Amino acid sequence: MEPINDMAEVSQIQRYVSEDSAAVFRVAWYAIASKPSVLLEEYNEAESKIFQGDARFSLQIGGEKAFASVRVDEKAASVELHAQGKDEVALKVYLDGIMENLEKSLGKFKILPEEDRSKLRRALVAKTCWDMVVHKILRKAPLSEVYYQLAHGREMMIKATEGDESVNPILLTTSGWLTNIESLPREQPLPGNIAAELAKKSIEWKRETHEIIGRYL
Repeated sequence: MEPINDMAEVSQIQRYVSEDSAAVFRVAWYAIASKPSVLLEEYNEAESKIFQGDARFSLQIGGEKAFASVRVDEKAASVELHAQGKDEVALKVYLDGIMENLEKSLGKFKILPEEDRSKLRRALVAKTCWDMVVHKILRKAPLSEVYYQLAHGREMMIKATEGDESVNPILLTTSGWLTNIESLPREQPLPGNIAAELAKKSIEWKRETHEIIGRYL
């Protein structure tokens, strides 16, 4: 989805000190996409030794249609945030809030014990998987792509909640969904009714995953 040409645009850049740029990217993704009704529009993560990740989301800012994007560049050790929309003042207020949230979250991430940090990393990956499931369903991607994100998200949740005494409902429902869709044609999109139900379920999984991430951030 392309932004409207007459949209205002604001941006902010924050430097970071971390050996885990992928985690920085996912913390920034979470800062933007943990709010209700935020949809992933575009995503790119370079497969190279030097990390570079981009994600773009559609949302509402100041009651108007808007876009927010994050770019993490390991070489520059920077997080770049952009917002596009009708109201430039509202965009600046929005980005200030996201940047403040990001600074706090990265500070908390840095001082976590390694075991907790490892669990948080996996929960953050799972969160991106649920966003990707919805993204791919809306774009009628082949089942193989949706299935991969669902399976990967489930695997990350298993590792993120390892040792928890309570049974994680996400693990039960994702297992059921994988069983239900694995016999469908992998090269075709999911049938409409199943796709709609899975998208709804993914939003529930996002909320539950946000609760787990919230234990740490």
